[in-house]
This record gives sequence, structure tokens and C-alpha cells, in this order.
Amino acid sequence: LQHNTTLTKLWLEGNKFKEVGLKSFLKLLNDISSIERTYNSNHTLTTLKLPNFMNSESADMSECIDSFVKINAQYDAPGKVKVIKTQLDSIKRKEICHLQGIDYTYNSLFTKIDAVFLPDIISLAGRKHGQNEVFLMLIARAPDLASIVNKKTALRERMANITAQICALNEAHALQVAALGAKIFAIKNELALTEAGGGTELMVDPSLPSSAKKLKRDKSDTF
Repeated sequence: LQHNTTLTKLWLEGNKFKEVGLKSFLKLLNDISSIERTYNSNHTLTTLKLPNFMNSESADMSECIDSFVKINAQYDAPGKVKVIKTQLDSIKRKEICHLQGIDYTYNSLFTKIDAVFLPDIISLAGRKHGQNEVFLMLIARAPDLASIVNKKTALRERMANITAQICALNEAHALQVAALGAKIFAIKNELALTEAGGGTELMVDPSLPSSAKKLKRDKSDTF
């Protein structure tokens, strides 16, 4: 059932269940061990009937299972809703961790989460569960948030350095192009003189100063 995408209804009321079986269905519908696993839990089952249990912990598990099945049935994006309702609510997450036999630590919420996404997660938790959750997250992840600021500054500095290098390369390239262009004009002038065999007006590089733009050689001056 972990990767089931077709079975939507399941009746198991007449079966003999132990608490471990109930716990398995709870984890199937919402694996609270990480945000990623909650998001990738079973969101297809919309009807699930299980045997009734008398002890309080089993009753709590049954209640959670029913709530997750209802989320599957009522929402277009049940994975996202489960993350918001259970992972970003520290009290609810602690409760479900206990029911699933998972050691609870507040920082486990951020396992495998890139620090870049922390501002969005903290903002979402604040909107959905209040400022207390924001406060807890800020205390837990202050170093990571500081590293984001430092990382942004470092990245901006790298961009500025690379931009300066590009400008320097462009300037050097322009100088090289101008130098090669001057050589081409000199060759063209020499070629023109050779073809004319003497007196002719030389071709002048337009980039030269105006005083050099009218250079003429008279054939008679050669002899």
C-alpha cells in the first residue's frame, strides 16, 4: 500500500488486529520521521475501516488514522496539508512521533532540508500555527539562517568579481582588435603602393589622429 495509487477504499473491521498493525497503518498514511516522508506517504486511501481498540493509545492512533484518511478525501494536495498540519505543528508532531515509536527531537524536523528553504518554512509555520512556532524555529535554526545571509553576501561578491573580470577581458579584447586592425591597414597601404608603382594616395587607418589622415607620396620625390 505504500506506493498504491489505485486502491481508495479498504474495510478490515472483521480482522484480528494488534497494535503493531494499527501503527503500520498510521505510518503508512503519515510517516512522521521527516517532511519528505510525510509528503510521500499514502494519499490515495479515502476510506479505511479498522477494528476498534479499547486502550487509549490505540484509540489515539485510530483517531489520527481517521484524520489522515479524511485529509486524503477532502484535499487536492493531501501531502502538503499533512506536512502543514503535522510537521509544522511541534505539539502534533511530538504526539505522532510517540505513537509511531520515533524518538522526538525538535531539530529532526529540518533533516535533509536545505537552509535556503528555511525562511519559507518558518513563514508558513507562522501563518498556520502562530508566532510560537516561529520562535521555536528561530531558536533551533539561528546559525543556519545566519549562514544564509553570509552565503548571499559571498555570492554577490563573487558575481561582482566575475563582472569586473568580464569588463577587463572586454577592454583587453578591444585593444587587441584595434592593434590587429591597424596592422591590416598598414598592409593594405603597402599593397596599394606596390600595385600603383609609385605616386598614390595612401590608405589611412581612420583610427589614427587627423594629422596623419592625408599622407601622400609623390612618385617624383622617389627619384
